[in-house]
Amino acid sequence: MVAPSKFAHVVLNTHRFEEMIDWYARVFEARVQHRDNRLAFLTYDDEHHRFAFVNLGPAREGADERPATATGLNHLGYAWHNLNELMDTYARLKSQGIMPSRPVRHGPTLSLYYRDPDHNGLEFQVDLLEAEEANRFMRGPAFAANPIGEPFDPDALATRLAQDKPINDLIFRSDQAQSKATSGVHDPLPSEHR
Repeated sequence: MVAPSKFAHVVLNTHRFEEMIDWYARVFEARVQHRDNRLAFLTYDDEHHRFAFVNLGPAREGADERPATATGLNHLGYAWHNLNELMDTYARLKSQGIMPSRPVRHGPTLSLYYRDPDHNGLEFQVDLLEAEEANRFMRGPAFAANPIGEPFDPDALATRLAQDKPINDLIFRSDQAQSKATSGVHDPLPSEHR
């Protein structure tokens, strides 16, 4: 099979049409490309659209929220170039009252999970390891014992970054050798992600 050249867009059905458009516009600093009463198309880069929303109208009376454990899409993942970009995004969203539902240090990545108004999951991540090292980690015993990862405190990370203090113990899992480094490591990211 020839692999796709890129992930192009996602289309979401919603009963919260206005709320979803507003949330995605704020979170991704996206602009509306087209909008009518039934459809909206937004983008955050030069792609014609990255998100589309289908207006299903008001939810029926008594409709329950979709639980996080429902079948279907769990989350979409988005990667930032480096840790500073990810944490700048965290600070911008926090200033707007948008907080991650779960911050996780997975090992190969550091991730902030968010929920949109319809409770769809979004993972904002940064790679912490070179590709080959990340693949080795995922095939190794530490990942087999804990494939999810460990929580971390994004505010503590933001504080240490601002103070130019070592961060390895906050971004790497406790079972990773990198987490034990205590001095001189301020940008552990792979060179292609700096």
